[in-house]
Amino acid sequence: MLTVLLAGTVLTISLVGSHGDPIASAPTPDRASAAPKATTRPGQPEDAASPPGIHKGQLEAEVARLRAAPEVTTDSSQPKIVGDATKQPDLYAAEFTRRLLTRDYRNPRQTLLSWVQGESVPTQEPLVVGLVPPELRDRWALFTVTDATDGPTPIPPAGEWASLAEQAGKSTVRVLRVTEPMAWTNAVESGRITDPGITARIVSAEITLSTVVDGRIRRAVTSVELGLEFEGPPTLGQWGFVGAVTYTAIPVGPS
Repeated sequence: MLTVLLAGTVLTISLVGSHGDPIASAPTPDRASAAPKATTRPGQPEDAASPPGIHKGQLEAEVARLRAAPEVTTDSSQPKIVGDATKQPDLYAAEFTRRLLTRDYRNPRQTLLSWVQGESVPTQEPLVVGLVPPELRDRWALFTVTDATDGPTPIPPAGEWASLAEQAGKSTVRVLRVTEPMAWTNAVESGRITDPGITARIVSAEITLSTVVDGRIRRAVTSVELGLEFEGPPTLGQWGFVGAVTYTAIPVGPS
């Protein structure tokens, strides 16, 4: 997953950590005990012109990647989240995660990309999108789950997707818990977060990936944790996806 130079300072306080790739790592049980690569996601500082610990070149490179990212339509055969899950942030976070990570790799990757784009909503919160150029903010949500420049992401690159499709890859997801980061709660209470509709959740889940190799079904389980931001009431009528802040995946072996 990318090292985000543009957003998520408050959530990063509680989510600074590591990430790995459940897709690439899961089929290799002997890596289950290996520590995943550590990354951080520094975000909008008080002085946006000179973010601490962030080089101007890094910031410009990330903006350039965001600008070069292809536009994606919202025309997806995967249905949107509806009903009670759109009215409560914990329910929405769990359902969004389940749908994001549950997949049949023989289906087009574009279908999932369009679904994410369709679930995305804007936010004006400076601590989240303060360094994202306004004309690029409609691409931000999808960018945070697909830009693999600095490591694996929840949605793997096209080549990796195709490789798993050749192995009849399928993944199922069991959401274990949803929590609100204490640092986020403290930031809201102290007035650092100004948008009343923005919130953050940490979603812990378990992915089971099945593939067919040499005519035999192989299954592997990966423990994952996603730090996500959402926008909803009272700013919007229902909850939607703003962006992913962190992604951690640790293979735990075959099922």
